[in-house]
Amino acid sequence: MQSPLKTTIHIQLLLLIPLLLQSCFTGVESTPKITYREVKDSKADGTSEEDVFASRFKAEKYADWKPGKAFYVTSDKINLILSSDNADAQPEMPEEGDLLIFQGTRQVKDLTGKNIVEFIFTDGSDKASAFTYRTGITEEELISKQNIEIPFTIDMNLVQLVRDAISGHELYILTPLWLDAAGNYTEGKKYVKIRVENVIPATDIYPFRIIFTEADGKGDKHSVLMSGVTGNKRWAPREFPVIFSFTDPHLEYPQISDAMWDKIIHNRVAEGMTKTEASLAIGTPVSIDRGHDHSSAYERWRYSDGIYLIFEDGLLTKSNK
Repeated sequence: MQSPLKTTIHIQLLLLIPLLLQSCFTGVESTPKITYREVKDSKADGTSEEDVFASRFKAEKYADWKPGKAFYVTSDKINLILSSDNADAQPEMPEEGDLLIFQGTRQVKDLTGKNIVEFIFTDGSDKASAFTYRTGITEEELISKQNIEIPFTIDMNLVQLVRDAISGHELYILTPLWLDAAGNYTEGKKYVKIRVENVIPATDIYPFRIIFTEADGKGDKHSVLMSGVTGNKRWAPREFPVIFSFTDPHLEYPQISDAMWDKIIHNRVAEGMTKTEASLAIGTPVSIDRGHDHSSAYERWRYSDGIYLIFEDGLLTKSNK
C-alpha cells in the first residue's frame, strides 16, 4: 500500500500534466516573413517563370566593354572616386543625373609596383573633360570578375536591357510600395494588373525605376524601384520575381471571394478574414501570442509598426488597422 505522502505527490503530478500541456500552446512565437512569391515557388521546384525571365538581367562582362558605353551618375559623391588629368584647369566634376562615357583604359603602377587598371571617362559635354577611376586591380582580375562595380553609377546598357525586356508588358504587381510622379512614396495596390511604360535609372541601391499604369487605363503613372540579379553587393534584394508576377495571384486562392480579394488588393483587413487573407492583405506579423479560454482558441498578431490583429477560432475579430 502506498504511503499518504506518495499518494499526495502522485495526485499533484496528475494535476500538473494538463497545465504543462496547455503551456505548449501559449506564449509568444516568432514567425518568419513569408511572401506570396515564396508560397508560389514552394509548390514547384523553387524556380519560377519570373526567376528564369529575370536571370537575363546581367550587366556586360568587362571584356565586352566598348568606347561610348554610358554610366548614369547616381550621386554627387562621384567626385570622391574620380580624378582629373588636367592639373592646370580643374574641370567641373560630374553630378547626379549626368552621364559618364567610357573611353578606354590604361595601366598604372600602384604603391607596390603592381600594374593596375584605370578607366578613362568623359562627361559627355562639349568640353569633353576627361576623368579617371582607379580600379585597384589588374587586367586579369577585371576579366575574371562577374560584376564590375563603379560606385555611384548605373550601367545604362543594363537599364536598356531591362527596358527592352519588360516595357509594354502587362504584369501583376506584388507590392503596394509605389512612387508618385514626384518620386514620393505612396500607398498603392497589390495583386493588380499593370502595364510597364518605361524603365529609367534610379539609385545606387535600386538601379531601376519601373514606370507603369494600371492595365485598366485608369489612374496616373506610378513607379516602383527594382534591383538587379543577385551578385551585386550594392543592391538590396528587390528583384523582378519579388515585385512582379506573370499570373494573377488570385488564381492561387480560389476560395477567397471577390469582395474579400478587393480588400486584400487595397491592403485592408476586415472582421471575418481568415489568417491567410489577413497575411495577404498586410503581411505576416513579427510575433504571435496564442492562447485559449473555455470556449475558443485565440491568436494575437503583432506587427513592428504597432498594428495588431486578434483571431478567434481562426477568424479575425478585432484589429487597430
